[in-house]
Formats: sequence, C-alpha cells, structure tokens
Amino acid sequence: MTAFTVHDPRRLPQSHSRARLYHHESGLRTLLLPEPGSRVTAVLQIGVGSHDEPETRPGLAHLLEHVLFTGSERYPGVHHFARRIQGWNGHYNASTLDDTTAFFFTVDAEGLAPCLAHLIDMLSRPLLTEESVARERRILDAEFRTRLADPRLHRQALLARLARPSHPLARFTAGNAHSLSAPLASLTGEVRAFHACWFRAGNMTLVLQGALPDNVDGVLAETLSRLPSGPIPSRPPLPTAFPSDIQQQDWLWRAPRSDTSCTLLFPLPEDERVWPWLRHWLREPGHHGALGGLRATGMASTITVTGQRRSRNQGLNQGLNQGECLIELDAPGRGQEAAALLEHWLSRMAAYVPSRWPSTARLATPDPEGFPAPPDAPLARLCYLARRVAGEPETDTDTLLAPPAPPDDHTWHNTLRGLSDTGAMVIDHDNGRDFTRFTPWTGTPYRAIPRQRPAATDPFQTLLAPSATATAAPPSLKTLTRVPVDTEDTLRLGWRWPGDQTIAVERLGLRWRLLLEHAPFTGPKVRVHQSGAKLILDLAADDTAIRTTLATLFAPMDAPWERLTEHRHRIWCRQRDAAAPAHRLLQVLRDRLDGVTRENQGLLSSPTSLYCAYPRTWPETRLATGLSPITARFFPDTATDTTRATAIPTGQQAVPCAYPDHARLLYLPAPHRHVLDRLCWRLLQRHLAAPFYQQLRLRQQLGYWVDCRYQEEADGRCGLLLLVQSPDHGQRVLQAALSGFLENAGALLTAASLDDWQRTIRSLRAEVEREHSASGYPFEQRWNQAFYQRPGEADAELPLLDRLTAKNWRDEVLERYALARPFTLYSIAG
Repeated sequence: MTAFTVHDPRRLPQSHSRARLYHHESGLRTLLLPEPGSRVTAVLQIGVGSHDEPETRPGLAHLLEHVLFTGSERYPGVHHFARRIQGWNGHYNASTLDDTTAFFFTVDAEGLAPCLAHLIDMLSRPLLTEESVARERRILDAEFRTRLADPRLHRQALLARLARPSHPLARFTAGNAHSLSAPLASLTGEVRAFHACWFRAGNMTLVLQGALPDNVDGVLAETLSRLPSGPIPSRPPLPTAFPSDIQQQDWLWRAPRSDTSCTLLFPLPEDERVWPWLRHWLREPGHHGALGGLRATGMASTITVTGQRRSRNQGLNQGLNQGECLIELDAPGRGQEAAALLEHWLSRMAAYVPSRWPSTARLATPDPEGFPAPPDAPLARLCYLARRVAGEPETDTDTLLAPPAPPDDHTWHNTLRGLSDTGAMVIDHDNGRDFTRFTPWTGTPYRAIPRQRPAATDPFQTLLAPSATATAAPPSLKTLTRVPVDTEDTLRLGWRWPGDQTIAVERLGLRWRLLLEHAPFTGPKVRVHQSGAKLILDLAADDTAIRTTLATLFAPMDAPWERLTEHRHRIWCRQRDAAAPAHRLLQVLRDRLDGVTRENQGLLSSPTSLYCAYPRTWPETRLATGLSPITARFFPDTATDTTRATAIPTGQQAVPCAYPDHARLLYLPAPHRHVLDRLCWRLLQRHLAAPFYQQLRLRQQLGYWVDCRYQEEADGRCGLLLLVQSPDHGQRVLQAALSGFLENAGALLTAASLDDWQRTIRSLRAEVEREHSASGYPFEQRWNQAFYQRPGEADAELPLLDRLTAKNWRDEVLERYALARPFTLYSIAG
C-alpha cells in the first residue's frame, strides 16, 4: 500500500569495496554482494523469455520453466530440488518474463554450495522427459484457466491484440493446452531444442547476496564449469509496439469481475537517465509529485509505475530502447480524466528541471527499478542488478551499485515535453455490453473510444494540506500498559478493539498510512501494522519525531482526508472481495483466528487496551511528554485488559467467492499454545509438505495451487494449512483428496526413518537458532509476551530440540497429531 519507496541502503553490502564481479571462463558473470548474517540469496537470470519462443508455440518458455524442476542427470527425482532447499531452511521460485527467465532461492549460508550445484545441474542437464512435459502442460493449462478471472491477464491480452502482429508483444505468452497441443513427442523435442539454444553460460548472470563463504570463488569455479558454452541466436530489430492509429485512440474493456484500476501507457523514455527520476516524481505524494496531485484532486489514492523495456540485444544501453511506461491508478472508469491530469503534470514538470530540485533524503537515492520482477522487494533489487550486469558487462561494481545520477536539464525538459505532447493511451474498464470485438485466447471484450481530455486541475500546485495537529491535553497514562524493553531506538504502541470494530480499525490504519506517506519527517522505522481489530504503530525513539508524528496522526480528520481514506478503503474492500478463492479462504481464516466479525459494525469506540513498549531507561516524564498528542478516546477506559482469547475454530464454513475456481482450506490447529506443540507442528509441516504437493498436484493433478504451510500466530497458537485451488475439480473431489491425505499422514510420519527425523530436527534447530540471533528478536519476544499474552517460553526451544531424541520427537508429533481437530473453509460461487 506504500506509494513511495525510499531506496533502502541495507539492501546493498555495507561496504561497496567488498562487492565484486566474478568472471567464469564459461562466460557467466557473477555479482557477489557479501553481507553479515547467516542466509544467502541466489538469483540466476537467463537472457531469454516468452518473446523469444517460436511464434507457432505460444507458452513454450513458460512450459520449459515448469519442466526444468522435474529432474536432471544427477538428481532425477521430481522433488529433489524442493527437498534440498527445504533441508537448508529455504524457499525458491522462478519467473518467465518477456525477455528473461529467473530462478531464485534463499537458504542457510552452509547450503549455498549444494543448492547452487543442484540448480546448475537442473538448468544445464535437465531430463525433459515426455512424461514431465505432459504433466506440466496440464498444470500450466490449469494455471491459465485460473488466471482467466484475473483482470491483469485480460489487460495483457488487450495489449497483445493492439500491438503490431510482427512485434513480440502481440504474442500469447501464458500458454495453455491449445497453444501447446502438438503431439507429445514433437512438443518435447521443441522444449529440448529451445533449452539447448538459449540456456548457455554466456547468456546467464548470477547474483549472490548474503553470508558468502570464504571459498565462494572455488564453489563457483567448480559449479559453473558444468554449464554449456557457445553463442546464442541473434535477434532481429524490433518495430515500435503499437501503430500510430492505435496509439491515438483510447480503449475500453470488460473484466470478468469488477476491476479496481485504470491503465495509462506512455512511451518509455529512450534516455535511461530519465527513467528512475520520472518514476520517482510520479510516485511522490508530496509537493510537485503526480501522486500528490492525484490525491489532492480526489482522482486516486495509489499509483503503480512499471517500465517494460525491449531491446533486441543483450545490452541494456545498446541500440534503440523501446518500451512502455505503464501507470496503474485505483480510479476505474476515470482513465481519460487521469490522462488529462498526468499529461498536464508532465508539461509542468518539464520546466521543473533537476537543477531546481531540492536536496532531500528522498531525492538522494531514487529507486532505479520499476521493471517486471518478483513481488519480493529484495529479490526485485537483485533481478534489477542481474539485468545491469548482463547489459553492461564492462561496468564495475561501484557504478552498478551507485544511485543513478540525474539527467541534465535539457534532456529532462525535452523528454517530459515529448511525453506530454505524445499523450497517454488509456485502457479503462467498462461494465457495458456494447462490445463487438474480443481478444484471442482470453475472449476479452474491448472497443475503441475517441481520445478525449477533459479540462484538468493543475496537479503541479495542488496538494493535500496536512491536518491541523492535535492540541488537546492528554489524559492520564494510568490505563496505559507499559512494556519497558532493552532498546534505545524503537517505541511501539499497540491498540486492541473488540472484534466488531474491525472495519473502523481498517479505515484508521489506511488513514495513518496515507498521512505517513505525505509526512516529510518520517523515516524507515515508522510503520503501521493492522490485523483484525489490532493496530500497531512503530516509531523511532526520538522525542521530536514521536511528538510530531503522533500530533499528525491524532489530529481531527479534514474532509479531503476523509474522502481519500474512504476511497482507499472502498477500493481495498473490492480487491479483498474479488480475490482468488485461495486468497479469500486465507482472509476468512485470518478473521476467524482474530475473532473478527464483519456484521453490525459501528463507529470506532475506545480501545479495550493500549500497550507501549519503550526504552527501559526512559523516565515517566519523558514517556508522558512523548505520548501527549494522543487524544483521550484512544486510551482505554480501564487499566484492565478485557480482551478474551479467541476460541479455536472448528467444523466447516462456506465462503462466497467471485472466481469460478473451487478452493478448499483445511486448518489443523495444534492442541495447545505450548512451545512443544509449536516445534512439533513445524516438524509436521517439514515431513508433510513434499508428499502433499506430490500427491495432490503431481499425481492427482488437482490444480496449480497446492500448498502445505506452517502458520504461527503472535499469541503462540499455531496450525498447519492444507490448501488447494482447482479450475476443474469440484468440492467433493477436493474434500476426498484432503481427507485421504490426512488419513494417510500418520502412516507417512511413522514410515519415516529415524535418520530422516534427525535430519529434519537438525534443519529446524538451525532455523530456530537463526531466529533467536536475529536483530530485534528480544524486543519482539518481550512484546508478544505482553501484547498477545504469549507464554514466555521461547528460550525453551533450543534446549528442547537438543534434549529429545529423534524417536521422542516422532512420538510427540504423532501423539499431538492424533488430538488435532481440523477446521475447513471451502469456496462457493457468490
């Protein structure tokens, strides 16, 4: 929900002199980013994507990404890679984009060498059997049918339909059973040929970040030598993506469910120096920022800015840079109004040249990313660096890691003036029925409308004024629950309200986030977290910053801020209600665990409790002065916390969902809140995750989304989630599959050898030890004990893991598993 992201220097090595490039004789370049800690992240990026696949085989690149995980020469088992990553307390994923395919994992530092060796073998010597191609083709088709309810897929289909037929953007890249319907032997041959053509060492880039071993050069020299070398095919020059007659019109389309955004497309600036700064000013909520103007006029509350750059060579700075700047606003149905406002903003911003910009922390290090990447922010950063390494092979590490320099005044002025004159192509949502054209593959209804630009308010000078600060005298702190902690840099406030106040608390949390985005004095330590009817505010333990921030948050709400908050909450509710079935079930489970009810909601009342964690060295007077801006109605009436523990849900519940897919979630709570139960459930998840995936996704082919995860609540409760979403199997089939797996789970646990149990225990112990040694762990432990009434037994975890034998643990898990009673949520059309 944060519209402005300050570049976080903690993502980079503490010393740039320690970062370096490693060049392997095979041609692969590796960027090494050492950081203190006990974890390491690897991103291996290949310079090939869906725009490089044969025109006759849409989805081939995506299919190859799937099949690569199904076994290699050294590791032929389908689940070998997943189990290896899990054994080092890690996680992994992959993505196929227009021009790149990326594989990434994060593991304990000791697991880097074996996990990287496994990944390299997987990419260089995959088995690519007909059986795995057939299985993954079915899974990919299920994924496509699930995504048919996602507006983003339909927007991409419309862009493809509007693009020149000769441009790669016009291709269908997701893939489904029809686009991959070639005879199995022929399709397998195409997959192998595509892999052999593009998966060469010289077309790959590796980025390693974290606690790198001292012998990392030796690890790379041995591991990377298995990669095949050789040239890759040349790519023909690209035409512009959209014909001029297409660009001079705006477009409407009808989504399969209520859309919550409109999209504006501008040409991507050819001069790459302009892009990070343009993206910064578009997302800036303050003075001169486009987001600030959009909010002040009531047009939108959030903005997402993404660049799609296309160059038909390996260098990012070589040849003609083509692409689009995609701007998404939470203003459905107001696309032409938004285009008029932003085009006017660009014309005004062109005159606001870099030499006039103020020297502020926000402008010191703009976020240079903004290209399609994984949603995880650290991974997105590493993928961006991988692109830089691939496109700028002669660049040194200092240049790669340095913030981008601003363009000269002349370049900035001419670029933005050109963008304003060209204007945006609007793609907006319409619920009407007068559509006569439909996109191939997705059947998305669309039509052209004349480009019209209504008169726009000047967004360059329009800005939401901050609310008047709170000045009322504070009430007594007698009802405040104090939590003194051994810290000098953090102050935390936590409120609890009854469960029937959830919607009002959601609005309050959204308002606070909006206010903090506009505040010029906030830093990275200021955070708002809302869960159910609980709201937590983190502040830097600085007297001036605390009083200034609290005075802003607790001031009376002005009408413009009220309208903006209501707009954001309305869009947020529509997004929640229209989420995919699996997401909806997880949302409802969260409400049930938090004791939330969404019926008979009223205005925000006084909280039932207020907790404050503050530095133990602070005297009473300093605490009272710091909290003085908090108004009386945000203090509880009594010092006694009247919050009742939420009962563990049982039985089953139907959940109305907008998607046509069927989803079922089985939540298996641990019997107690004891530390032994939490450790047992973490071991349970480690033993059941791979069999669950193998049986329901691979063997039974139930759907694309199959997940088994451990979930722990802040109050110490924990449970096991078994979740499946299917586009073509009904609830009876899903129920039978989940029930059957639960019935056999005890046998699976019993059949596991004591050596397997011992390996799992060692892996869990390493993870727990890392958690306990993490910065901020004592603070969070003390807070959870107070705010959530969590038993103070976390220090017992490591002694327990050391004291009990593998047989003891197996017996404890089986005993508790037999006592657990599942709670089931399932989707219904609604």
